[in-house]
Amino acid sequence: MLPALPHALSQAELMRLDDFLHSPACGRDAMGLSYAHGFLTAMVSGPEQLETGEWLRLVFDEPVFEDGAQAQEVLGLALRLYQDIETRLDAPGGFQPILQLYRDAAGQAHVDAAAWCQGYRAGMSLCAEQWASGSAGRLGAMLAPIVTLAGQPPALLGPRYPQLCAQLPLAVQAIYRYWRAQAST
Repeated sequence: MLPALPHALSQAELMRLDDFLHSPACGRDAMGLSYAHGFLTAMVSGPEQLETGEWLRLVFDEPVFEDGAQAQEVLGLALRLYQDIETRLDAPGGFQPILQLYRDAAGQAHVDAAAWCQGYRAGMSLCAEQWASGSAGRLGAMLAPIVTLAGQPPALLGPRYPQLCAQLPLAVQAIYRYWRAQAST
């Protein structure tokens, strides 16, 4: 478990982290914020947790910082994001995934859950055997909205799309509780 950090990230801090992740300072395989949030959520809610240095390397893909202050700021934001996920998964009703927003041709805002769900699936792949062993039955049902949203464009899901997006917080908290119960037995 990470040491206690002061507070959840503000909208401005989330944007700062996302901007850095999309900057030339990160490698080609750096994650965007929504994808990284899904990935880290899988790390926190899953059967095993990676060492901090390992998941930081995967999220940033070998970043090059301007100086120590920038490294401390950006890595601190990532650590706080991880801790916020951990804290919110442990609080009933407290978790919300960070989903991407986009505007259509008419200027209406829409939610896009694909990157978050794909990030979650990427996190699952790091412990694929454990996830596979538990994905039959109850765990498989919990994973259904994540798997569906990761692989299907919103247009194909039609009116089910917002319903599936709304199921994500409860599904992830149920998965978190499932793996915590498995660890305690």
